[in-house]
Amino acid sequence: MAKTTLYPLRLKEKFRNYGFGDRWMVEVFEKEDLPDNHTLAETWEVVDRPGESNEILNGPLAGMTLHETIETYGEALLGSDMMQRFGTRFPLIIKFLDASNVLGEQIHPDDEHAKALGGFDTGKTEAWYMLETRPEATIHVGNRDGITQERLIKALLKGNSVSCMEEYEVEPGDSFLIYAGVMHYARGGALFCEIMENSDITYGLEHYMDEAKSGCERERAEELAEQIHLEDDFDCQTSHVTIERGPNTQTLIFACKHFAMERLDLTADHILDLDGTRFYVLSQIEGASRVVCGDSVETLRAGNSCLLPATLESVRLEPQGDAALLKMYVPDLMANIVEPLRAQGVDDAEIVGLGGHTKRNDLRNLV
Repeated sequence: MAKTTLYPLRLKEKFRNYGFGDRWMVEVFEKEDLPDNHTLAETWEVVDRPGESNEILNGPLAGMTLHETIETYGEALLGSDMMQRFGTRFPLIIKFLDASNVLGEQIHPDDEHAKALGGFDTGKTEAWYMLETRPEATIHVGNRDGITQERLIKALLKGNSVSCMEEYEVEPGDSFLIYAGVMHYARGGALFCEIMENSDITYGLEHYMDEAKSGCERERAEELAEQIHLEDDFDCQTSHVTIERGPNTQTLIFACKHFAMERLDLTADHILDLDGTRFYVLSQIEGASRVVCGDSVETLRAGNSCLLPATLESVRLEPQGDAALLKMYVPDLMANIVEPLRAQGVDDAEIVGLGGHTKRNDLRNLV
């Protein structure tokens, strides 16, 4: 039996009910079938990992999971570059996250530490793009200048790692590229899109210390501090690059070897060309857009996401009035970021700003 021709895939999000969430997404987004009996801390828009895989909502493949679709279509869905790098292991998790309340102090391991744990997960670099914020909302990301490992150990022993972190006031449009091992914490009042490597390992710093047996606290703190990235003059808030595309604008928000995010602000039709090397994910964040590919037409409203298989070749986005979408993917940094921006006359310093001010910036050695 012949396979169905691929088309833009609408995915059913996975819901998470955690204490830091509330019902903010119900106010901001036009999602359907939201649970009404608990908070919505996270919606996992795109995920495929053991026991967790989105269901396809539209077209002939409706009812299949993303995992089943990857197993069936492989390179045609993921792309040749993605298959070469990851095989059929989906490389990303994309979420909307409601941090109405405190999101505790945490870090995520790098690849080396994750490998030592065994299992499915890699290290976990992630990034946050602020969609809505409440007055005086702040987050803490990375270390303040002058924080030594010994000072960090003492703060961990006191349950006060936040005192070592840099605080940022946040507004819609702010973005932070949180490399593996970087401390982070949210006081509350922020709703954002989060993209990350396909890993779900989190070390809650207070919880990690609470697990230490009496008399072993110092050893536990030293063990944890070894995994925390400390760097003076560190700033993982990224600067953006905006390109005018006729009446539309394309804004690159951040980029690293693991993922990239762009914002498309549309008032007129916009063409996305795919070349078979990688898939793309679109998440509507404002207004509504029609996603047109051949005979397939899908309308995205605020809070909806879809996956564009790598072999679609061309997709037309038709905004229904003013509309904004996020476009997310795993880049070839030279081919997808550096060279196109240089061709647009963007200087190298601006390109590097997409990775934040840190030695871990993957773009630094390319320009």
